[in-house]
Amino acid sequence: MDSQEKVYIERLDYLEKSGALDRLAELRKESRELDNLLNDAVGLFALQEIDEMLAFVTSRLNDRFIPTRLAFLIELPDGSGIDAHCYRNMKPDEEAFPLSSYKALKAFFSDLPYTISRASLEERLAPEKLDEGILSYEPDWFIPMTGMGGLIGLVILGKKMVGEEYSPLERMYADRLIRFLAICIQNRLHRERSITDLKTGLYNNAFFMRRLNEELARMARGGSPSAIIMLDVDHFKHFNDTWGHLAGDEVLIGIARVLKKTVRSEDIPSRFGGEEFCILLTDCGEDLVMDVAERIRLAIAGMKVSYKGEELAVTVSIGGCPLDPSWHGEASGYIERADSALYRSKALGRNRCTVYRFGLLGRASARRELPSGDEATEAR
Repeated sequence: MDSQEKVYIERLDYLEKSGALDRLAELRKESRELDNLLNDAVGLFALQEIDEMLAFVTSRLNDRFIPTRLAFLIELPDGSGIDAHCYRNMKPDEEAFPLSSYKALKAFFSDLPYTISRASLEERLAPEKLDEGILSYEPDWFIPMTGMGGLIGLVILGKKMVGEEYSPLERMYADRLIRFLAICIQNRLHRERSITDLKTGLYNNAFFMRRLNEELARMARGGSPSAIIMLDVDHFKHFNDTWGHLAGDEVLIGIARVLKKTVRSEDIPSRFGGEEFCILLTDCGEDLVMDVAERIRLAIAGMKVSYKGEELAVTVSIGGCPLDPSWHGEASGYIERADSALYRSKALGRNRCTVYRFGLLGRASARRELPSGDEATEAR
């Protein structure tokens, strides 16, 4: 062994004894984990739906460790409750999280938005703040989900199934991945607010008109036919005068629920304004418009709204209009035609459906059906 080799061996021995090599190995492992984290963040930001995001994060966490309990607690945008996505031993677990328990945690993490262990949290919070609603989740670590607007939720990690403690590297990965998740969820919620009506949860008028224009452009390129339906609650002013506007709001919310259940996921149900709703029916020919309209009308007529011990009911009048590729009109023209069909339904007695027919024959038929004078004015 020459002198140079002896020097190398002595230096290597020194590095091993000092722990520098172990630290270097840790840094390399941490660097690989950060690379994985960045790749996972890119995959996370590519997702559009919150359920997809949660499934993605759950799979990534389970690749590194398997917690006995895992819960994503996402605050509803209006602050009325918690959307809880819970897992027990890697399997989905249907469980509601008490809003009162979340509020206690929110107050704490709004001031200190950092990952914390259960033991540390118990030292900082009054014992009564960690009630049974929280302890039933068997928490080991709490990870706040913080976006630009503040705290939007929490992630609760139970103990690892293998019984080991979470390593610093595992906690680092979970903490940072949850930060990315919070940003993705907040972006999704902001987008939903920009295109939905806050009261009913349906799409708003602006989004409906944008989709209608897109559909007309698609049809102009030779796409399949579509249609729109417009509906209006019958005698809604009288209903509000009788039962109050809060009861009227419940009716609008109930109609929104019916529309979501009745139409397909690819259709666009929207609140057009006041008590008027509009639906874009994609891939729907003229022969099917009346069938869809009747199905909606009957579903709403059978709807019961509970309000202060009373079972309230309403009916709607509906007007439909097929989107005719041969008619090169603007989106507003189709709205006017659907509205005129809705007007005929009102004039003919309400609680019925009418479909606009293009051409002279259709207009002549509609004119014969309409009442005249005061009757027509009263129908509106």
